[in-house]
Amino acid sequence: MNRQETRYAFERPGLFARGWHIVAFSQELRAGDIKTLHYFNQELVLFRGAGGRAAVLDAYCPHLGAHLNGTGARVVGDSVRCPFHGWQFNGEGACTAIPYAKKIPERARAGALKSWPLVEKNGFIAIWHDPENGEPNWELPDIAEWGGAGWGDWRFNRARIRAHGREIIENIVDIGHFPSVHGGHALQFDNIFRPYSVTQESRILATLDAELIQPADFAFDLELMRRQQLSPEANQWGRATYHGPSIMYFFTRSEGGFAPHQSWWVNFHTPINDEEVELTSGVMVASLDGRTLPTEFVDNYPLAAIAAFGQDVEVWKTKIYRADPILCDGDGPIHKLRKWYNRFYLPRAEERWDEPEEVISSVR
Repeated sequence: MNRQETRYAFERPGLFARGWHIVAFSQELRAGDIKTLHYFNQELVLFRGAGGRAAVLDAYCPHLGAHLNGTGARVVGDSVRCPFHGWQFNGEGACTAIPYAKKIPERARAGALKSWPLVEKNGFIAIWHDPENGEPNWELPDIAEWGGAGWGDWRFNRARIRAHGREIIENIVDIGHFPSVHGGHALQFDNIFRPYSVTQESRILATLDAELIQPADFAFDLELMRRQQLSPEANQWGRATYHGPSIMYFFTRSEGGFAPHQSWWVNFHTPINDEEVELTSGVMVASLDGRTLPTEFVDNYPLAAIAAFGQDVEVWKTKIYRADPILCDGDGPIHKLRKWYNRFYLPRAEERWDEPEEVISSVR
């Protein structure tokens, strides 16, 4: 398709959304570690220096092209050392040492390698992607509970699936799939659109009469788990917010049922190439009323939460994108969501969002 044949920029191949994209959890990167990343059709390296700071650079040495995480690569102080000739590059991409040279070339002193804008907070590491190489113009919010007493760290699962972010982000407004995919009925389902975020606030009544999807290769029988935990039925309230095009924070509270609890999820899809994303779901859980949660529940809840995301994955990995879908009056604001999402694929000068903040309720 050419530009004239597409309604939205995100329908054109070769484009990736401007914004923050999570590439790792903090617990995965110790001081001195180097990891190879492949996102946005590019090879990158992530490393943590001796001082604790994480950095992401383009992966290939500007000298003679060796991979900075090839055999023999290592972190030296706060720089990564190329395994081919020993050149060292700091987190800004500047060459800091050449073992056999009397003088570092001027071209290598600054900007020798692209350094990706990076933020580390809430127990994860995110980088800023912008095809125009602009600086970030909005920030990811804090999760106040992360690191707090009774919460613990993220437990997470990754999957590489053939999908585009446009397939995934529509979930935030899709009220109709809950009784078919997740085993619950929406009592409240509101969407709030802001310039750099869109929120879903919902109350879902998990019941035994609603259907659910069992994710492939998942060790637990979700139907059996539901029957064990919904006695009595649980009333679940949650607020899910996409902050930009690919990172969703979800806070949920469950009253009644087997174990009253509260939890934070972070779900994100980071594009690998034009056809695939790395899809990740992380979760942490704590007691809602101060009583100690049953050990069985604490052990199984992260798996159940990841499975809930996996229910959507089963649909995403086999569906296609409909540019002109036939919608009904029970669907959420899908066209408004597409317009909002599209702005992250436009040149920055065109990415305006002039619509007023509003709450759109899909429950009648």
